[in-house]
Amino acid sequence: MEYQLELFDVDKSDLQIKEEVNIYLDYLQTPNEAFSGMPVCPFLKAELENYKLMIEVWRPGEKPLNELWRKFFESDFNSALFICVDTEELKWKDVPRDAYQKSIQGFLKNWSDKSRKYKAILFSPFEERTAAGEPTRKKSPYFLINVATREELHLSHTKLLDTKYFDNFSEKELKKLKVKKDTK
Repeated sequence: MEYQLELFDVDKSDLQIKEEVNIYLDYLQTPNEAFSGMPVCPFLKAELENYKLMIEVWRPGEKPLNELWRKFFESDFNSALFICVDTEELKWKDVPRDAYQKSIQGFLKNWSDKSRKYKAILFSPFEERTAAGEPTRKKSPYFLINVATREELHLSHTKLLDTKYFDNFSEKELKKLKVKKDTK
């Protein structure tokens, strides 16, 4: 628990925070036996190598989230990762991921024609969630908002269906991801 408290020090620089997240991103790109030898996030490496993933630190209260959305939508990036840092007013361990994700989805659907094309997937290190029995989200040093186009997420999901990626997932995990056992 002391380790978690250290990671959420509000006095850390954006560079220090991004360095901590880079360690997590390395983990997500590393082949993992739980995913049949594939990385947890098989498409992340290409996004990073091609400089298509915008990574920004967000401290609520210092700047509105809308500022990050605008910056992203006006950029040439394909996807974004917003690193949510604790502030005096907001502790991310107290934020219910599901409800906040639905709120952001509603925002994206209603903000602009461009934003409707995107979907946000939130990752909380505070929730009990596994993929192939692996606690992938608990390994994140921060609460994260990942944004990508609905089309890209659908294509990535579809590509994985033709692999052994889902072989070690439980029925419950497959159901959450809307993967039918017979499509594996």
